[in-house]
Amino acid sequence: MSEDPRTEPGLFDLPLEPPPPGPTEDPGGRRRSARRPNAETLPLFTETEIDELLTEHLPAPEPEPVARVTTSSAHSRPKAVPAPAPAPPTAGLGRRLAGAGADLVILAAVGSLAALGAVTLEAPVGAAQLPPLALFVLAFSFLYFVVSLAFWGSTPGMSWAGLVARTAVDEPLSFGQTALRWIGTWLTWILAGLPGLLALSGRSFADRLSGSSTYELEPQG
Repeated sequence: MSEDPRTEPGLFDLPLEPPPPGPTEDPGGRRRSARRPNAETLPLFTETEIDELLTEHLPAPEPEPVARVTTSSAHSRPKAVPAPAPAPPTAGLGRRLAGAGADLVILAAVGSLAALGAVTLEAPVGAAQLPPLALFVLAFSFLYFVVSLAFWGSTPGMSWAGLVARTAVDEPLSFGQTALRWIGTWLTWILAGLPGLLALSGRSFADRLSGSSTYELEPQG
């Protein structure tokens, strides 16, 4: 038996939209119909209202620092740089002799007090005791020079003469430099002050040996 071709659906007679979803069953066994979601939804707030709400409730961002570029004007004048303070003059020979003489007097007084103390204690004092006494005065002079020069820049005799020793104008001496000045001072005294004549050029033998200079605190009028 042949079928009538007019009853068969053609290619363009098929539906273009999918069939609606059928009812589904929930876990309890009840049938529920599937709802088709709404294709178009209306927003609760517009974009303008959202921006206004964010602006009101959120803190404003901190502005990024902008580097300022300053350009020098053609009419601007350069600032005048103050001239450095002039260095004090180096010590002259007269003040150096006065300071060295005062230091010698102090060391001689210390040696005399040591000898007087030995006599008071009824200890023998003679030619045999001179080397220990000289060694005591030498050890005392080391502390006398090194400590005073390292902490104050001058010995008591130099301070009385208005002198100060410095590596530079404002730079104090190190302990190594003070020890070298002590050696240079004793060599000058032992050689009858002849190395001290180098002070006529501005720096004495002790200055050159220790890499320092001796300045006058108050220049002579």
